[in-house]
Amino acid sequence: MFKQFRFRTINRKLFLFVLMIGIGVFLGVWLSQLGGAFQASLEASKEQRTISEKESVPVFSSPRQLVLTRTYICGVENEERVETNVTSMEQLLKPYQGWRLVSINQDEIVLHKDEEDLAPICKQKGYFGLSPDGFLTLFEGLPDDQKAIQTFYRINTDRLEANLTKAELDQLYKGIRIYDLADYNSILSSLSEFQRDQLVN
Repeated sequence: MFKQFRFRTINRKLFLFVLMIGIGVFLGVWLSQLGGAFQASLEASKEQRTISEKESVPVFSSPRQLVLTRTYICGVENEERVETNVTSMEQLLKPYQGWRLVSINQDEIVLHKDEEDLAPICKQKGYFGLSPDGFLTLFEGLPDDQKAIQTFYRINTDRLEANLTKAELDQLYKGIRIYDLADYNSILSSLSEFQRDQLVN
């Protein structure tokens, strides 16, 4: 009886041993397949990311167009187009410190800069005056020519005529010549007190 019990105990241990080996082999195969699938997924993801990165970098033709746009304090906007054969973006942007990159595509790069100055046309032909409906306006040439560059606020002409001399009024109606940013700011500051109050609807 003791031998039979011992035999059964040995068989049970052997069975458990074989079962553990089988489970171990199964887990090993399963983990190996799982790791292979995970590695394949990583490789596919890496390849897709590389393709996306390549697609996001435009391929330029040569020569390419460089578009320089400027906005001046007096409201004037202008655009200049130049051709460049520079292939490095760093070299391309180096001469344009302070400029903002607006857009970029295969054939064209657009840069913009807000100039803290008057446009050349404003310095050469700028006159402050009043529009027919009473708005303080910066004109290209004399106000009579009605070539408005920039419109500001409506002037309270009654208050204006009560506070300025006849000579000052005549100068404003005929046009006050400006030559630089200091003149521009001085006129705006001097006439701001005559700004007409906004009507409440």
